[in-house]
Amino acid sequence: MTLLSSSGALPSNLHVNYYFEVCSLVFLVAITIAYYGRKKFPVSTYRLFGVALITLVVNVSLSILFCVLLDNSNVVPIGLVEVVAELYFFMQFVESYLLFAYVLYSIGKSLRYSPIYLLTILPSAVGAIFMFTNCLHHLNFSFVLNSETGVYDMLPGPGFISMYVINWGFNTVATLVYTIAFRKSLPKQILFTLLCIMGIVATAAVIQTLNPQVILSGVSFTLSVMLAVVSVCDPDVKVDRFSKAFNNEAFIEYINVQRFEKQRKHYIIFDIESFGMFSEKFGVVASNELVSIVRKFIEGVNKKSFIFRTTSSRFVVLLRNEKEQLEMVNAIKERFDKPVRVKGNEVVLTINLFYFVNNMAFYNSDLYNNFVARTLSAINFKDSNCVELGQEFMDRVNRDRKIRDILENCLKTKTGLYMVYQPIFDMNKKCFNHCEALIRLDNDELGYVGPGEFIPIAESFGLANQIDFFVLNETCAFLQRHPEIESLEVNISCAEFFNNPSERFLKTINQYGIDPNRLCLEITETIAVKYPTKTREFMNDLGQHGIKFAMDDFGSGYSNMARFITLPFSVAKLDKSLLGEAANVKVFFDAAVNLFRSLEIPIVIEGVENEEQLAMSKNKKIDFVQGYYFTKPLREKELLEFLNSNKNN
Repeated sequence: MTLLSSSGALPSNLHVNYYFEVCSLVFLVAITIAYYGRKKFPVSTYRLFGVALITLVVNVSLSILFCVLLDNSNVVPIGLVEVVAELYFFMQFVESYLLFAYVLYSIGKSLRYSPIYLLTILPSAVGAIFMFTNCLHHLNFSFVLNSETGVYDMLPGPGFISMYVINWGFNTVATLVYTIAFRKSLPKQILFTLLCIMGIVATAAVIQTLNPQVILSGVSFTLSVMLAVVSVCDPDVKVDRFSKAFNNEAFIEYINVQRFEKQRKHYIIFDIESFGMFSEKFGVVASNELVSIVRKFIEGVNKKSFIFRTTSSRFVVLLRNEKEQLEMVNAIKERFDKPVRVKGNEVVLTINLFYFVNNMAFYNSDLYNNFVARTLSAINFKDSNCVELGQEFMDRVNRDRKIRDILENCLKTKTGLYMVYQPIFDMNKKCFNHCEALIRLDNDELGYVGPGEFIPIAESFGLANQIDFFVLNETCAFLQRHPEIESLEVNISCAEFFNNPSERFLKTINQYGIDPNRLCLEITETIAVKYPTKTREFMNDLGQHGIKFAMDDFGSGYSNMARFITLPFSVAKLDKSLLGEAANVKVFFDAAVNLFRSLEIPIVIEGVENEEQLAMSKNKKIDFVQGYYFTKPLREKELLEFLNSNKNN
């Protein structure tokens, strides 16, 4: 092959050494065969890497073929040489753009859904069109017959340099810019690999420019591929050692990229319930063989399924459609109703299985883990070992996720969440001298969402701590504005018990300069039973500074009076369920009132709604009464109007 500069300064019979390309092609083919010989991890970066491997093989093959044909252009039609040259340069455009696309997918961007990122393909598209029309204008290159050798020389045209600038220049700069700009979104290993690859390609380009006799693009590609396989694209890293299914790390990565990829959404999740017992009885080696048997069976039913081992006993199977999902469910049920032979032992396994279609009920690993935990707590496998999660269930999950997103936004923007206050009537002083603060949520899309719905969601998604401090700040500011309010009862969640609560509470209270005696923190009986040690520590620390505590909803949970006595509660709030007419309820109500009376602990009865319940409260000499009989919870302005109108009543 003979290559002339655009000025014709290079010798007419300059022969390009393409033997490095031949060696590179051998390595690339071997790596590609090995890569496609394994089951590829089902996310875009791995699929893109597979496409890049094939593109590189084609690219280097065309490079070698072009050199060979040009060296033998005395016997090969020059039209064929030109077509191969155009294809070779076109693949250069494709290869450089694939690296750019890999960076985008690695940082969580998608070419599929973003018109902005699709615009980045325009320079490559323009260059490709300019290349494919070269035979009409020959601005990129042309071929001139060398009378001395009898073969054709390639003559670069005026657009040859521009073609490389558009191709490598734009894509390389764009790739570098995005890599640096989004470096915090990239795992360190991927960031390091991308920078090294760009360095390798740039170095090869410089050397090749200085030494036109040698083609090094294939060498740079091969080195880049080998680095990528070793560092970030090795499928074996994502494989469980014993079952040979994909591992939990792989599943986390898969879940985390679902938000911008169209992935398989038909899930089967199953546990080997008796796995722990099996391991204890037959040992680790037999357990490892068992999980391998499970994986082989799943793949035997459907070779296109993807199976993950996410815990020692739990597997997740991804399938393409409902038909494949149902076939797999029936196959698993039928197979594991029969004994499984492991290391010469026949054992009957109990498989607990649920399956569903995921319409974005979760799009990251935290949401998935929360979904599984909530699902397992809601499913009763005693009735059936196989449960389908229907659309109603998944709609509920999606609503929970939406509420979670709304809560996060509300806490960030300080909008949507607000406080209401319910006056509490002092039966002895005949006045409303304190209130209970209650949090509410309004959203443009969902409307009003009650605390009975959003508080459990906040707790399960780890937002309860933030909500507690939103409430604390709002109530402290309220007390600062209204010194005439004697005290305010405030609900808190158990999340505070694990996050240095005493110090943070006191710091917030001091910021507003209010008397800690004006705050009464409500703790539910269920929390006090569930976290007795942490509850006691929390109450003792804050109690030293004058903050009071009320046991909320007494009578709705365990109703353990001994628990109440051992904790430093200042107020008992009886649940409205104790206002019932049933004989056993009345007995319990009387016993609770007598106990608290003997301990000289003030009693608040909640949920009073009518004259009869108020009369019963008077008869039992209850200290404080709260409920809709007087008023519903009110916004701050409405509360002040209510208190002013009831001052002299």
